[in-house]
Amino acid sequence: MKKNHLLLGLMAVILSSCGTYTYQESTARFVQPTRAGFITPVTADMEVRDERIENAVEIEVVLTKKEISSIMFSESRGEESPIVLSWKKYALAQTLKKYKADDIVSPNFDIVPHPKKSGVLIVTVSGHPAIYKNYRPATKEDVELIKPFIIKYEIR
Repeated sequence: MKKNHLLLGLMAVILSSCGTYTYQESTARFVQPTRAGFITPVTADMEVRDERIENAVEIEVVLTKKEISSIMFSESRGEESPIVLSWKKYALAQTLKKYKADDIVSPNFDIVPHPKKSGVLIVTVSGHPAIYKNYRPATKEDVELIKPFIIKYEIR
């Protein structure tokens, strides 16, 4: 990923009894930009660092009963809740910025309540940071390597 693409990372509306509204936004991979016309495929090398990193990000969260039910329903179906996914994306984006990385290889996430702050979650991201370098036009061999992934995730 050359640059983080603008996405809605964490878009949590925090409603409290006082009626306050808090909005947060960050970037992470979610929506790839589309372009009209012809594009020459580009490939790059991924340089993965040996060091394993860990970054804890605090997120202020006040959930409504409906949001809690939504999270529990998703979990009961073995799916990831969009709300929880937004927390992970936000933490991932903050970690990429902190470590000046383009990606985290096989990131792991731990989400726990803050031990001392009510209404705050700690989302910890760990993994190996990576950067992309040596951008070049893709060869036919490169395209053949990615075809199975394109076909698998093709939107019909």
